[in-house]
Amino acid sequence: MIGLMLISFVLLLAVGAPIVVAMGLPAVVYFLYNDITLSIVSYSFYQSLYSFNMLAIPMFILMGNLVTEFGETEKAFRFARAISKGKRGYSSKIAVILNLIFAGMSGAAISAVVGLGPMMVDEMDNEGYDRGYAAAMTIAASTVGPVFPPSIPLVIYATLAGISSTKSLLSGMIPGVVLSLCLLIWVIFTHKKYFVREARALPEENKSTKQLFLDALPIMLAPVLILITMLLGVFSPGETGAMAAFYMIVIGIFHRGFTFKGFYRCIIETVKSCSSILILMVAGGLFTKALMLEGLPEKIMSLMGGFVNSPIAVLLIINFVLIIMGMFMESNSALILAAPIVLPITNALGFDPLHIGVMMVLNLMIGLSTPPFGLCIYAVAKVAKVPSEKVIKNVVPLYIPLGVALMLVTFIPMLSTWLPEFVFTYLI
Repeated sequence: MIGLMLISFVLLLAVGAPIVVAMGLPAVVYFLYNDITLSIVSYSFYQSLYSFNMLAIPMFILMGNLVTEFGETEKAFRFARAISKGKRGYSSKIAVILNLIFAGMSGAAISAVVGLGPMMVDEMDNEGYDRGYAAAMTIAASTVGPVFPPSIPLVIYATLAGISSTKSLLSGMIPGVVLSLCLLIWVIFTHKKYFVREARALPEENKSTKQLFLDALPIMLAPVLILITMLLGVFSPGETGAMAAFYMIVIGIFHRGFTFKGFYRCIIETVKSCSSILILMVAGGLFTKALMLEGLPEKIMSLMGGFVNSPIAVLLIINFVLIIMGMFMESNSALILAAPIVLPITNALGFDPLHIGVMMVLNLMIGLSTPPFGLCIYAVAKVAKVPSEKVIKNVVPLYIPLGVALMLVTFIPMLSTWLPEFVFTYLI
């Protein structure tokens, strides 16, 4: 029965069915065929959605939409351009840093790349970078945001794993910094060979560096406020998200970028994003419930036990499978499907769920940018107006820093577990 369900899932995806249908339809057929009482189905709905952690998702997504609507990332770029005047190559480094701050807020990695991508690619293009490299750098940098708080995937994972969303978000902080450092070091040593022409002469900035700093300061303070409230336990993740969204509204009013039409547009986009996540969690909950009833994790453990004697080998296998999943599925969908199957296996081997959560999210983000099928490649190629073949050629070398970061996160659990333990022991 497991094989039939998985084959049905793959076939439905292959013919273009929405992921919700691909997960939900086989599950419904399974429950009906086995005459399973509807109370189990209804409880599966309840179990999938009834979590305090879920309150953080709409608030973080609204905050990300407000950042985009008010054009705050552009202010950060203008300030970076002003202080880097005469220092060629700033844009590739700023791309990594801005993704660290903003890319985890949108609720989906692809929408984050599409939102930030055009601005970053154009900025790097103006500096004289090859446009294919600029697109590839944007893709690689986009893997950072969903690992670093505020991170929608880590909130979803906390709900699926039944752990504290605050701990889950904190677990991504050090790995996010490690990933950014790996990319920055790589960029510092390699970026010069990707210049293909002289930088374009941009219009003279009509504001002083001091004024640009004051314009960018509020948005640069936003992640600082979020991290401080989380580290000190002042607010729950949901309250932190609400505070951050309100803060963004205040910034919009202060900078005269706020309009009721724009705010309404942000609310609509937030509702759409949240609805897709909630529907995915219901369908994914049904599908994984059916797989659990069939004993899939136990069968995988039994199968792996026959030829895998090392927990390290198990982690490597999980990494490989997750990257493949990330190539074909949007990250939240893949996470909702994979986490309930992976967690029983890793828990049995004694791995900390916080460590596994960060590892899973990072793998799926890398999968989204892995050729030849990575969804982010084609999304960025489209919005940046770059041939996908050119993006693929330039993105391949960037798997060296991404791979180094992944191995560090996979085999040094303390990177993920130390900060949550420290905060909950000494600060909260």
